[in-house]
Amino acid sequence: MIDIDEELIRIERCDFFSNMGADESKDSALIYIGDVRKVFVEPSVSEFEGYYDDVEWLPTSPTQPDPFYNLPKPASDLVAMRMKVNKAVMAATKNLDKNKFICVPHDFSLAARNGVCFAFRQYVSEEYYGLGDRWAKIVGVYYKGHWPVGFCKNKLVVI
Repeated sequence: MIDIDEELIRIERCDFFSNMGADESKDSALIYIGDVRKVFVEPSVSEFEGYYDDVEWLPTSPTQPDPFYNLPKPASDLVAMRMKVNKAVMAATKNLDKNKFICVPHDFSLAARNGVCFAFRQYVSEEYYGLGDRWAKIVGVYYKGHWPVGFCKNKLVVI
């Protein structure tokens, strides 16, 4: 079970998106791509290690369904935990340097903030129900300062 207070402290201390573009290719389960342009505007099969057509994008809107789990309506204690985590992530990302997310004329900063909030809410649910580690892995990538944007096979696509 998740220790919500510990998670809130960890979120507060995190420098989200600070390592975007840094290739830490030691992890073969991650496909690192240099910037938002190479992911969303000018993608290439080689950048995606041949998996571009198989990529499923991670949600960037609170109304999108969870791509991994069909969760039941949450209990009130879970709702409260999700709200605390969402509020903490919003506070931790409110002063993002938008330059990392701009590829004229596009601004992907809102998608990034919505995506990190979605991931953390689902991570709390995943832990609450003891479902697995799909969101835990994604949250781990966020904690390392990257932006996980999609998945395919057993890999995450990461900026």
